[in-house]
Amino acid sequence: MKLFHGKETDDVPQMPAMPSICTPLGTVEFSLSVSNQSYLATDCAKLSSCGWLYKYYYDLWDCELAICRVDVELACDQAVEECWGAVFRIKPKNDHQIDECSFTALWKEGYNWTSCGSDTGEGLEAIEYKNQIDRLHMGTQDGTLLMMRRNQGDRIPKSYGEGIDVEAQGYILSSGKGISVPMSQIESDEICEIHVVIAWKKYVEDDVSTWFAVDQFSKDILRGEGLS
Repeated sequence: MKLFHGKETDDVPQMPAMPSICTPLGTVEFSLSVSNQSYLATDCAKLSSCGWLYKYYYDLWDCELAICRVDVELACDQAVEECWGAVFRIKPKNDHQIDECSFTALWKEGYNWTSCGSDTGEGLEAIEYKNQIDRLHMGTQDGTLLMMRRNQGDRIPKSYGEGIDVEAQGYILSSGKGISVPMSQIESDEICEIHVVIAWKKYVEDDVSTWFAVDQFSKDILRGEGLS
């Protein structure tokens, strides 16, 4: 473990083919692209609870993906069945930089939701998926919040948002297929962190529990596994 701090168990002898979260509406897979090339994890370890740590260790950069079950704190009249988060951290190695990369959460073929739609809020880019039985939200921080993190030096590269109006144009790619967060140039002394959260429950008209559940900070996602 290079980029997260915490405890992991031994590496698993046979790594799952693709980092993913299984939901009642189908499977969401997580992928990493650097300089328009997709990369697979080089190793995988179980975390201290029920999560996983995927390791992408390459010649010019290191990346880690922590998949954690999230202990959601909601209002007393709200609840979800499950909530999971995926947190990417990537860092170039000494004297190198990453020109661009992308962190993606996409539905695997065979999903069974029948309708979806954008459901964004302040600081949140989210999509709602549902059928007659279940409702699910997938969410990440929006471009405006990422800009705030950049300005605070909170694991967003200094180049983020240069040359575009993030608030007006947006910078998160979301659709029925899922969510993709593209990132601009990352210098060798920078770490970039992006997360995606997924929450679901049985469908109830006008219930917004899953929407509130995906509005999280990375530290809250990682807390259940004792990571920082």
